[in-house]
Amino acid sequence: MQRVSHRQWVLTMPKRLRIFFRYDRRLLGKLCRLAYETIRDSLRQACGAREGEPGYVGAIQTFGDLIGWHSHVHAIVNEGLFKRDGFFIRVVNVDMERCTEAWRERVFDLLLREEKIDEEVVRSMRGWPHSGFSIDNSVQIGSEDEEGMQRLISYISRCPFSLARMIKVTEEGEVIYRAGKSGCVRFPNPGDDQLREGMSRNFQVFDPLEFLAEVTQHIPDKGQHLIHYFGWYSNKERGIRKKEELAVIAVMSDGEGVGDAAFIKKRRMSWAAMIKKVYEVDPLRCPECGGKMKIISFIEKCQPVVVEKILRHCGLWKEAMPRPPPQERRVAEQEPCYDYGYFDRVCI
Repeated sequence: MQRVSHRQWVLTMPKRLRIFFRYDRRLLGKLCRLAYETIRDSLRQACGAREGEPGYVGAIQTFGDLIGWHSHVHAIVNEGLFKRDGFFIRVVNVDMERCTEAWRERVFDLLLREEKIDEEVVRSMRGWPHSGFSIDNSVQIGSEDEEGMQRLISYISRCPFSLARMIKVTEEGEVIYRAGKSGCVRFPNPGDDQLREGMSRNFQVFDPLEFLAEVTQHIPDKGQHLIHYFGWYSNKERGIRKKEELAVIAVMSDGEGVGDAAFIKKRRMSWAAMIKKVYEVDPLRCPECGGKMKIISFIEKCQPVVVEKILRHCGLWKEAMPRPPPQERRVAEQEPCYDYGYFDRVCI
């Protein structure tokens, strides 16, 4: 990500419309793109620009606090727009009311095109005093706050349920699952296709099959992506910028040593640094003295002689157990054959 400030955008919709995304998972990817287009246009309107792209990383979340179905979008978006030449324009004051209206109309248009709703439903929902559509972008991550960015990335890509919130599994197999916050909210009841509000609570007691059904409904379809990149962070834009960088390097180095440019080597993170960052363990730190080790060579599976030589030197080689002799074959006992005509021949 670029070294600029970012914000988390959370875009939600009314319960009445979420059910369509539960039974038609194709719409989830389209929903993420609609969220990007809504944010992009709002940023352009805020700074009066006709062009410019924000960097957008969007995550589709299908779960609520009690692992019920709740399709919505979490996105990490930089706080402004990038021009084609890479110049960044910071945008702070966004009209959130206008942005929410644009989000609502885009979702309506999508469901109308897909023939999930009709114009009568749209007219009815436009008359609601509270539309049910909401957008929040109150969480900001500074340009130098790497730890905050890592926490935010972990949050938007987290698992639908948490083992730490499974309070108890009863003897009958019922699962008691608590909400993330202590406040009571009117959550929909499990298995309710209309997602109607139930009684206020901060926990839910699931039957075994109900719990499995609630969890497995969040498994994405085969080949479905839950993380999407648009704008300045899209694969296309990153590929274009990389080609431009390589072209500049080629001109500066007169076509020689492009792959060996010093700053490119420095920019590439080694495998050891990546392991240390993710698992917080340095694979090149000696467990005995704490000194820094270095890689001498790589050993492949196809080099058993080298592997044996190294292990023998370290006193770690173990001879293979001798193969036991084959088990003696047991001769199957022959079943007795009865001579049913014996008495007829001898006794008569």
